[in-house]
Amino acid sequence: MKIKTYAGFNLKELKLLGKGTQGKVYKINDKMCIKVFKSKRACEDEFESLMMAQTDIHFPKLYYSGEKYIVRECINGIELNEYLLRHPLTPSISAGIIDIYEAMMKIGYKRLDSAIFHIFVTSQGNLKLIDTAKALKKKVNCPRLILSGLKKLGYKKEFLNFVKNTRPDIYGYMKNKRESGDRYAYKR
Repeated sequence: MKIKTYAGFNLKELKLLGKGTQGKVYKINDKMCIKVFKSKRACEDEFESLMMAQTDIHFPKLYYSGEKYIVRECINGIELNEYLLRHPLTPSISAGIIDIYEAMMKIGYKRLDSAIFHIFVTSQGNLKLIDTAKALKKKVNCPRLILSGLKKLGYKKEFLNFVKNTRPDIYGYMKNKRESGDRYAYKR
């Protein structure tokens, strides 16, 4: 029997938190988790994007990495889509989605979007983006995946109304179905 170890951790002894197209995430302890990637390239992409985000509270802290793994902060919370199945969309959550969108832009990500199941709501009500592997790939200004996830839950219109009333400066980017080549000027 082959024992898979990464960074000295036996994966069979760790709790599996989730798996996706790029790999699997295991809980090391309440503070740390390890993401094991299927490919070296996907690991390098996520490492690079997480390194760019280390000064922003909306992203996990990066501890260290290896050839096909990253050890990062374990975000304890609930996926936004699951949260919205049990709770209504509030102005606070809507503002948090906007904050994540703007954080991606300030960091310099090309892709200003994410599936809503990659956004976690912590017990303090903060939103954190846990998967950044594709953040530097294709340029995307309109958060289509976020809007699509909100639409499936019946909250897209409510969210866009919130953006229109509170942040008209970014409303066009949120609502626009076509990609605009220009990013809006960041001002707050």
